[in-house]
Order: sequence, then structure tokens, then C-alpha cells
Amino acid sequence: HDLRDQRTPPEPRLEREVSEVMTRIDHADIRNSAEMELANVMRIEEAERDTVRQFFTMLGDGGWSHSGASDGTDIFKLPGERIHRIMGVTRTTATPEEVLTFFSEPKNFDKHFKILDEMFKDGAVVKIGGQGLGLAASGSRQRMHKLGNFAALSIGGKDRSGPTDLSDVADGAIGLLDKARRSPVGIKLESFVRSKMRGAKEHGAASTIASLPSSQDAAVSEAFREGQFKDLPGHALLHGTFRLPAIVPDRDFIWDQVALRLPTGSVLIAGKSVDDAEVSDVPSPKGHVRGAVLTSGYYVTPRWSQDGEMEGSQIAFVVQADPKGVLPAWVVNLVAPKQAHNVTRLRKFLDSN
Repeated sequence: HDLRDQRTPPEPRLEREVSEVMTRIDHADIRNSAEMELANVMRIEEAERDTVRQFFTMLGDGGWSHSGASDGTDIFKLPGERIHRIMGVTRTTATPEEVLTFFSEPKNFDKHFKILDEMFKDGAVVKIGGQGLGLAASGSRQRMHKLGNFAALSIGGKDRSGPTDLSDVADGAIGLLDKARRSPVGIKLESFVRSKMRGAKEHGAASTIASLPSSQDAAVSEAFREGQFKDLPGHALLHGTFRLPAIVPDRDFIWDQVALRLPTGSVLIAGKSVDDAEVSDVPSPKGHVRGAVLTSGYYVTPRWSQDGEMEGSQIAFVVQADPKGVLPAWVVNLVAPKQAHNVTRLRKFLDSN
């Protein structure tokens, strides 16, 4: 017998699999995506615009360098010792909406963050945006956001790219009216309408606007101030404690998280610390130093097959934080790769569920 006839031919398939696993994610592609998102930033609502701009400005920074790849994740670093800057990028079979769902329920915050971050000890939802304003999501947001959840705001998406049925057209129009109502001009106009309608008994759109709490004007205006929690639907004020090596104090952070569906069809879950004055009722636990999240988040873009079918997502996790206090450079270097692999742990959870 010819022994060559008995050989099985798995080698080419295995070589392809190894090649796919080892394919390095190029930061140039990430930078191009960041530039595209920045080009659309004016389509983002004013309250969230600076957060989005800051996140994608850092994501697209040309100084990122590829520092290695392991466990299906590419790791990038930006120079700096005091300011902790790290990125992890991976690919999952989960869709952007499935990634978004992971971050959406307050009751799962502590449980899910322990899946993401092996240094996370415990945390709590301090406040869910929009509950105290009488400013429930409407129009295109109403389907995706419920008071009591911090689900995503719908910014753009199919409503902006051309709805295909009358209910979507109506939702899109109401969404635009809601945005106009929250603008500085809209707030003044609404206040004028409210004053004119005070005491009137008519029903309809004008009287509905007039019945909103009078505190809304000031609260929405204040929501644009830098460093303040944006008490609007889609936002959540979160607190977490994190363990560090035994020779240095643990850290705690308190941050405003917002989840957005971007005009490009991608998803962003972004976080940023708020001023300490805003959270004086949430002191640092004993033995902790309160750090600051300068910008952090998960950027989720859909991946498409050659046939135009969605086959999953690419997730880029970025964190830029100032740990405050005294922290040796070697501790930063030890912690950074662990942080980058938050996205690895997210991928493993999503792909197994």
C-alpha cells in the first residue's frame, strides 16, 4: 500500500485556523473608525457630546503602540506612568445589541463587573438617570429605555438613516422634538408655553408639556456642566472598589456611565468620573484612595461576512485613569495588562452564553 494514500489532510484547515487566531488587529483600522465617529459627533446630543468626543479622540490617538497579544486579545499602550492608559481589542460572536444588554440592568452591575474585572471587589448603582426629572424617554428612545434601567439612548441608528414604516417615522419625529425640547432654546420655549398654559384645562400636546415638573428646566441645563452627573435617561452613577497589591491602598472610583447607539450603527458604553462635590454622600471606604476615571469605555462595532450577514462584533476596551495617591510605576505596569483583558473576559462570557 502507498502510505501517502492513508494520510488525512487536516493541515491546511489547521493552518488557516492558526492564521486567523494570530491575525493582529491593526490600530490604523481602529483610528479610522474613531475618526468616522468623530466626524458624526455633532449628531450626538449635546449632553453626551463631550464624553463621546473625548473617548474617540483618545481611541484614535496616533501614539498607541501594540504591546502584545494573548488569549485572543490585542493589547495597546500609550506612554505615561502616572496616567494609566491601556486598550484591549478582541472579537466576539455576540452582536452589538447583545454586548449592550450585558451593561443594561442595574441588578446585574455588581455581578457583571466581577466578570469583567478581576480586581473589582464590589460596587453599587448610586443613581439611575432620569428618574427624578419626569423626563422619561420618548419616541425612538422609549422602546429601548425604561425608567429603572440604564439601557442605551438611541442616538441615530435606523431612525436617522431612514425608517421604513409609519411608527418608526413617528418615533423619529418625536425623538427629534424631544431633542429640540432639551436644547437651550427649547427649554425657554417650553417654559413660555408652560406659563401660558398654567391654569388652562385643555388637553393635548401643549398641556402635556405644561404638566412636566418645573424642576426640569434647571436640572437639564445643569446636566451639561462638566464634572456633574448627567441625570438623564441612559445614564447611571456607579461606584466600585478595586483591589491592588497589598503594599498599596486599594482604590475606589465613582463615575457617570452612559450607553449610546451611535449614528454609525456601533455601540458605546462610556464612563467618566464626576466631581467629588457631586458625590459627597458617597465617601471612600476606609483604607481606599479615590481615583479618577478620565475616560473609559467599550466601543462595539459590528462585523459583517462577505454575504452581508452580521457575524459578531469587534470590541475595543479603553481606560484612561488617574489612580491618585502614591502608586509605584511597577504597580501600574502590573495592573495594566489585567485591565486590558477585561475585554477578554467579556468575550468569553458572551460567547459561552
